[in-house]
Amino acid sequence: MVVILASPTPASLIAGGTLVCIGEAIRIWAAGHLVRNQEVTTSGPYAYLRDPLYLGRFFLLIGFCIMGWGYSLIILPVGLGIFAFSYMPRKYRKEMTRLETLFGEEYSEYAAYCRSLLPRFTPFQHARKRNWSFDVFWSENREQYFLLVVIFIFFAIFLKLMGLP
Repeated sequence: MVVILASPTPASLIAGGTLVCIGEAIRIWAAGHLVRNQEVTTSGPYAYLRDPLYLGRFFLLIGFCIMGWGYSLIILPVGLGIFAFSYMPRKYRKEMTRLETLFGEEYSEYAAYCRSLLPRFTPFQHARKRNWSFDVFWSENREQYFLLVVIFIFFAIFLKLMGLP
């Protein structure tokens, strides 16, 4: 919808594109650390924040709406409303319940320290020291597909700026 309603300007492309790049960088960093259903992941961004993939998505939403400028800005409050009042509460309930069931007190302690979307300045006391893993990013989390969608939307808005359909 953002692409269809987009009427980007050079400034909106730069400002929004910067937020899109930040959002995708957060997602790539997080996806290279996330070991699903095997542990409470506390390395990388998870040492500071419980839901870095969702934070990245939040930046992408805002960034794409700013990139598109014009009528796509109408989508921004709607998108933020859906994100804040539907998407996050639903994900939060489902994810918290699943992780508490899987990991019990270990997850409860982590969740009590790390906030969902607002990072702390100091890492979780029991954070793991593990490097980012391409294999975890690519094979386990298959984040490359999400990355391709982000690149496609980015270039579709860029092409609209260039006057192409």
